[in-house]
Amino acid sequence: MVTWALLLLTAAAASAAVVPPSRIVGGQETRIELYPSIVQLDFLLPSIGWLQNCAGTIITPTVVVSAAHCTDNVAVNTRRIRYGSTTRGSGGTLVSLRSYRNHPEYGRRAYYDADICLLYLALVFGATAQQAPINAQGSQLPDGSAVVHAGWGDVQSGGPASPVLRDVTIYTVNNAECARRYLSGITDTMICAGILDVGGKDACQGDSGGPLYSNNILVGVVSWGNGCARPYYPGVSTRVSAYSDWIVNNAQ
Repeated sequence: MVTWALLLLTAAAASAAVVPPSRIVGGQETRIELYPSIVQLDFLLPSIGWLQNCAGTIITPTVVVSAAHCTDNVAVNTRRIRYGSTTRGSGGTLVSLRSYRNHPEYGRRAYYDADICLLYLALVFGATAQQAPINAQGSQLPDGSAVVHAGWGDVQSGGPASPVLRDVTIYTVNNAECARRYLSGITDTMICAGILDVGGKDACQGDSGGPLYSNNILVGVVSWGNGCARPYYPGVSTRVSAYSDWIVNNAQ
């Protein structure tokens, strides 16, 4: 059992209650008070300094979930978290990482398979910083379920990034149909979502590692896609319920 009471929900409770995206397109501005579990993940870049390039989701006061491709083979001192701010790159609170842990299966079955990591740090909860519950191991959302991306990523493929937090509602896509469209790379540990054959709404560069919510429950971690918001290709997130047991066992 985790020290900080990680909130784990069953599927029943949840229903009641391509380029790797670095990726919100077609959404609207929102406020951190509505998504207090989302954080900015900054990279320390040579000759540039600190720049928000990924995101994450608070699941306990000492653990944030993000994407493994945001931390793969990097020094821990080249990543930091900004939390509690609506504005990209300012406000809120900055905190250094103590360590991070990528899933050991990352990239083994497919390039972005098991694209999930845990960031270890120390946060102070308040109105703009709260944990999100995750769904239980093996839980599945029905196809066509409404889900929400939030983040500071590009507002269109190729930029620019949004200066403030944005959100967008899209819908889950059948995994077999998603795999048919992508031809390769889709596994049962991924969740596809978008506005199929319409496009115009998606996560985008800058949103990687950020949340895919269902009723404020963390069900996905933004991972990859073919461009952003394309009609034929839904966005792809890591399916949190494929890794809930691993998260619980390592969120200490």
